[in-house]
Amino acid sequence: MHKQTVVSIQDLRFVTILCRRCNTKVTLDLDTEFAKPRSGRFMVPRECPRCQDPFDSVLPPSIEDLQRVYKSLAVVPGAVTFTSEAGPEEAEKG
Repeated sequence: MHKQTVVSIQDLRFVTILCRRCNTKVTLDLDTEFAKPRSGRFMVPRECPRCQDPFDSVLPPSIEDLQRVYKSLAVVPGAVTFTSEAGPEEAEKG
């Protein structure tokens, strides 16, 4: 028997980045407005706010792309869902 978890895209509103150096968690709200790159402000920080260690360079543009997808799909409630399927071992625990 397999256990499935179904999540609406609206439920995936928050994304958390973990600093590999100091374990600080930065949680971002995908429903916020975009910051304009020309303003020098970005939605996704380029470095950890605690220790200033740079985040992997692939994270900011990828999360900003995710935000664009989230904002375009979340306008139609319930139309897009994600399904996670646990293996048999996980289903037995649940």
